[in-house]
Amino acid sequence: MNHTPPMRKLSAKSRVGTRIYRKNANSVFFYRPMVDGKQYYFPLGYDKRQALDLADKIRAAKTLHPIKEVIEMFNRKRFQAEKDPTPKVSDVEKRLRENQAALGLAPKTVKDYLDNLKRVIRVVTNKKDVDNFDCGELNESFINGYKTLALHGLTDEGEIQSRKRTINAKLRATKAIFNHKIFDGFCVDFNESLQEADFFKKLGKQYKLPPMDLIQKTFDLWHTTNGDVHTLMGLSLIFGLRRNEVYHSRRSWFNLEGDKARVNVEAEKKFRPKGGHEGHSMGNKALAKRILNKASGDDYLIKNRADNGRPVYSDALALLRDIGWDRPSPLHELRKLFGSYVSTTESLYTSQKYCRHADSKTTSESYSDLIEDKKVIACWAA
Repeated sequence: MNHTPPMRKLSAKSRVGTRIYRKNANSVFFYRPMVDGKQYYFPLGYDKRQALDLADKIRAAKTLHPIKEVIEMFNRKRFQAEKDPTPKVSDVEKRLRENQAALGLAPKTVKDYLDNLKRVIRVVTNKKDVDNFDCGELNESFINGYKTLALHGLTDEGEIQSRKRTINAKLRATKAIFNHKIFDGFCVDFNESLQEADFFKKLGKQYKLPPMDLIQKTFDLWHTTNGDVHTLMGLSLIFGLRRNEVYHSRRSWFNLEGDKARVNVEAEKKFRPKGGHEGHSMGNKALAKRILNKASGDDYLIKNRADNGRPVYSDALALLRDIGWDRPSPLHELRKLFGSYVSTTESLYTSQKYCRHADSKTTSESYSDLIEDKKVIACWAA
């Protein structure tokens, strides 16, 4: 006769009616009271009796004190000694760097992850050095505090919307870190609460082209450049390649057999396209030949391989600033110009395909303003 072991209950109720839960038999108990229409998360530990006792105390405290004070009193990892320690920021950095290759992350991606994580923590703690910060504190309540502080003092609606987008980006990066399965030996149960933290919603934005004369000046500038700067600007403008894709572009990526030139974005040992998606883009064949003829490299088109191409990027950025580009990322703007050109002359779907976006919303919001000036459209022709 088969014997099935009894299931361990995932919830329990105290004598006074306080109910606690856990996600599975190996995770912590938690208490989620509703206050003014919003739920709050309190981790309670692994011992059911202690968890019920703590939940009763929290329930009593919230009838006497504002919820923020209750969070300060109770929302701590008091049961930490019972399990593996929660990682500190320095531990997170070490694990990310150790597993960078296995995860397929570029060095810049790891740096961005860490910069965003540290920025979130610095805003809340008001400390510059956060290497010893206990990431067990990164729960939903902590993130809500970050959002409030990051918006403090802003009154202009446009600035508020922009800041909310920045907050969403930093929150997205912070969540992504702890979704990687690289924290063996550490307790990351706080991630359950962290993932519950809400993004700001209804922040729809629509890309707007720069003045037409600036687009014309950009093409005029490109035609005067040579070597690596010419390659960087050309692959961004004519084929919409990302900066890292330009750096890893090879002559073998080009196919000039059809009516249009095709550039295949291919992964290799030291390069992985954004999102892991290979793909291709299409552009004017004569301009593609010009890019190849003026490129300095014999295999990789970018000859200067120092510091992952940053000297080349810096030179191009300085030239773009000189002709009037004042947007935050002029080199990325060249890619957006390409997307808008394809959306205007072909279709949004084709623009999404050539820009290699995972969804059409990204293309529609940031790469699809209509180019109405025929002289500007002609810039993408030989």
